[in-house]
Amino acid sequence: MRFTVAAAAIGIGLAVASLTDALARELTPAQQRMQTCNSRAKEQGLHGTERGKFMNACLNGSDKPAGTSVRQQRHDQCNGAARERRLDGAERRGYVTECEKPPAVKNASARDTTRDCERRADGRRLDGDDRRAYLKGCLDAAREGER
Repeated sequence: MRFTVAAAAIGIGLAVASLTDALARELTPAQQRMQTCNSRAKEQGLHGTERGKFMNACLNGSDKPAGTSVRQQRHDQCNGAARERRLDGAERRGYVTECEKPPAVKNASARDTTRDCERRADGRRLDGDDRRAYLKGCLDAAREGER
């Protein structure tokens, strides 16, 4: 009799454990959405940044990834201009930093711009040729923004 009761208890325990496993295998709605978005990204062959943008849009329920922000567009434009001018090093950093500023900030007076460029060069602890190159790029970008 004890053996039968023990066997029945073990049987019930195994049944409960298998039922718990089955319930645990069911995906939550968020997991289902993630699985769907992953499979769609894989079908489209997306990788890297494109995949990240697609996944964010998909998980948020949007069909298309969001476009680039104004700040990102300005960054891309400034990087392209710096590439065309073949700037590098401190001069490139100075140019891009000044170029990426929003238009309202660029409209500051020339004295403020010069002081701002010098302050940023100080913050980067630039000396000698690096400092001169940084200031040149920064002030060139400021002059270009005034046009």
